[in-house]
Amino acid sequence: FVDDGDVNWDGLRKTIECGVRFLDNVIDVTPYIFPENEERQKGERRIGLNTMGLAEMMIRLGITYGSPKSLEFIDTLYTFIRDVAFETSVRLASEKGAFPLYDDRFLMGGYATRLPDYLRKMILDHGIRNVNLLTQAPTGTIGTMMNTSTGIEPYFMFEYYRQTRLGTHLEVVPVAQEWMRAHPGEPLPEWFVTAMDLEPVEHIAVQARIQ
Repeated sequence: FVDDGDVNWDGLRKTIECGVRFLDNVIDVTPYIFPENEERQKGERRIGLNTMGLAEMMIRLGITYGSPKSLEFIDTLYTFIRDVAFETSVRLASEKGAFPLYDDRFLMGGYATRLPDYLRKMILDHGIRNVNLLTQAPTGTIGTMMNTSTGIEPYFMFEYYRQTRLGTHLEVVPVAQEWMRAHPGEPLPEWFVTAMDLEPVEHIAVQARIQ
């Protein structure tokens, strides 16, 4: 979702909307082993839209992970993700109905009290389709498969040796490899930081801001 040095907000919005609708549909096509699980899940319609690739996105935007600028950017990015997800769930509620266990006490929950006023008004008017919308998993395997940073974590290293059934070989993170090919012989810019470059408080600050 990075185009020409900025976030493709329209593309991100469409993907969030599609993701929420897709995950809500999954609830209805899932085979449930225990009837108690089915009753609870269909009563709450709990989903967990997740993100990965944050560190790569910030590198492509020239933002140093853990810096004050990164925290401002994260605030903007994850507020956008939250608001679009909630808007989509409210629209789903107006189309298909709120989750069956919904009542107005939902808006008294600690998280819901911090939602923008316009979202709270939408929920009061139409209800909401899903009791829970967002999660943050580490996506270690998926991120590695997709050659991007995992979850909300920084890259561990930009170059490392990986052992597979074919032997040991050097891996270079694609975003770093792209930059090095375009700037041969030059060191990586300051916004290319790894987990080893960061202070613990910088890791925590990013996690806390997203939370």
